[in-house]
Amino acid sequence: MQRPTPIHVIAYATSFAMVGVCTGLVLGGGGNVITFLAIRTLGVVAVLAIYLRVAGVAIALPARDRGIAVGIGLVQCLNAYLIAAAMAEIPVPLAVLIFYLWPAITSVASWLLGKEPFRWRMLFGLAAAFLGVGLALNVEFTSAQTQGVAFAFASAFTWSLIFMLSGHFFHGRDTRPLTFHMMAVVGTVFVLLCVASREIVLPSTTAGLVAVAAVPFFFAYAMIGLLAATGSLGPSRTGFYMNVEPVASVLLSAAILGQNLAPIQLVGAALVIAALFIFRPLKVPLPA
Repeated sequence: MQRPTPIHVIAYATSFAMVGVCTGLVLGGGGNVITFLAIRTLGVVAVLAIYLRVAGVAIALPARDRGIAVGIGLVQCLNAYLIAAAMAEIPVPLAVLIFYLWPAITSVASWLLGKEPFRWRMLFGLAAAFLGVGLALNVEFTSAQTQGVAFAFASAFTWSLIFMLSGHFFHGRDTRPLTFHMMAVVGTVFVLLCVASREIVLPSTTAGLVAVAAVPFFFAYAMIGLLAATGSLGPSRTGFYMNVEPVASVLLSAAILGQNLAPIQLVGAALVIAALFIFRPLKVPLPA
């Protein structure tokens, strides 16, 4: 596999943005959230299994680690449902912008737990992030859209929890087997929910069906690439270039979904994105 470069990471970020666009196409075409998540996750698990086999990475985990992976996977089930449900009610770029409050939430939680010292950069980043979301929400919403905003906020908190739990239990270790087990848990849960509800609803539009078929590959490509980049470039540099994802979401949602943000919302989006670069700056190595 070619050593990842910043250009590769930008491609992975764009692929993650396409996952949101595909979600919008499926749900806009009449697809069911749980059906979509079951198909998406099973496809990702299959692609990850093939990748790990080719890469020679053992999938098996010790019993304790497997139990932790199951626990984190259950949180990820909730996160996946929340962000998809949010995209069913509000524009995809707005849901993504709210979701990207998670770095701010994580920084505050790390500071309160004593895992990270307070930095003034954190305060400026928090102010920019929440002011940006406030501006992005400066439009009238229906009750359903208000619920979608609440789902998006909840998805930010659950993803922050996933990030902190993974870092706590698997810091400095190869997270690829963990990712596989987590995704397997997510897939199993949503398949069981489909069976229990007996509501397997696919989109009725061609674009929606194409999105169902394509989304596992976008998700798996982004996930595998992100893991490889983190191991090669380090989490800080990778995180910096992954900040491109909300930018790509805004642009791709406008081009493909026709979901354009109002001017005041674009100002808010710019502030949220600026806050990401404050929270995850590009660390340049000092000269020897």
